[in-house]
Amino acid sequence: MFPEARLDVALTVQSGVVAQVKVHSTRLVQASRLFAGRRPDEVTQLLPTIFALCGTAQVLAGLGAMEQAAGLGTPQRHARQILLLAETIGEHGLGLARDWPALVGAAPDLPAARRIKTAMVSVRAALYPNGDWHRPSGGTLTPQHDRITAAIAEVRAALTELLGAEVESILTDATSFHAWIATARTPAARLLAQLQDPALAGFGRGPFLPMPDQGPADLPAQMQADHDGAYVARPHSGGRIYETGPLARTAWHPVVAELMAEHGPGLLARLTARLVEVVSCLQEMTELMQDLTAAHSLAPVLGDGMGVGLVEAARGLLAHRVELEGGKVKRYQILAPTEWNFHPEGPLVRGLKGAPDHDLHHRAALLIHALDPCVACHVTVDHA
Repeated sequence: MFPEARLDVALTVQSGVVAQVKVHSTRLVQASRLFAGRRPDEVTQLLPTIFALCGTAQVLAGLGAMEQAAGLGTPQRHARQILLLAETIGEHGLGLARDWPALVGAAPDLPAARRIKTAMVSVRAALYPNGDWHRPSGGTLTPQHDRITAAIAEVRAALTELLGAEVESILTDATSFHAWIATARTPAARLLAQLQDPALAGFGRGPFLPMPDQGPADLPAQMQADHDGAYVARPHSGGRIYETGPLARTAWHPVVAELMAEHGPGLLARLTARLVEVVSCLQEMTELMQDLTAAHSLAPVLGDGMGVGLVEAARGLLAHRVELEGGKVKRYQILAPTEWNFHPEGPLVRGLKGAPDHDLHHRAALLIHALDPCVACHVTVDHA
């Protein structure tokens, strides 16, 4: 439907360090304009077809925005959160099984990737067997607790094989984390062992500005005033460019906090944050499942109004804003986490400026992988 989107990161080296970082994006941040004039249910069906990555998060943010605009509150909140957690686990699991091995020259573990993906996709049918989970005002929720429990157990088993130990035991504290790195021979442990090199552990560190919970206070007003798309292309809050994603969400964790205290918000802390997030998502899924009960779909969304939907997707805070008029979309906006993390003054740029010209292309690629954009990224290095 759209031409291929990508990010181009150009590094200029002077006197042995990175003096300039330019980020050029061809992402279609205005693609959501095609929703104008459509019914809310049409939009929720289109969202996952337009946005291939984090399609569940896109739908849930859209549902939140449209239901708020219609004054409906947040129907089926726990079930929807489980859907979001399942997608996040699937995204991080894919990285652990496919991408991390490649970073140490090992073959990807595609069977493990499929196990995790299949298990987490099955959660949707275990909650909404009629397939109407994306229905504004809520679908027909019929939770099958045993199937969800089995899916969680399958993911834990696949992760244990990938990591060489149970993920919870690895992250009990800093001592258990370092002991796992020192003894395990799995690609994930080998990668993090390599990143313990001080030159790599802190690579990409810069001023750390974690995204506030529920986003910047001025985000709804900024989006409302953004008629030309400048804000959703280059967001800010009073000049601050926040970092969003796993590190911002797990900086409180003892293991991540210790790594940041020693090395700063560099490669080691960022990739470890992915492991921490998998654990927290599995635990939250288990807890939320206990309170699930059946619920029927409600009346369809009608009327006029404005709403903003915020969800913490795998890559960071995702915001949708909608204006409804006569039961149809008058205006629709989307602000994705990539626009924060790969902002021309954002976390990537802050982490690369001043970096030494040593194995720079590879290290920059590692940092980009750690920040995890939702499109392909190409790096060039020029010496002035």
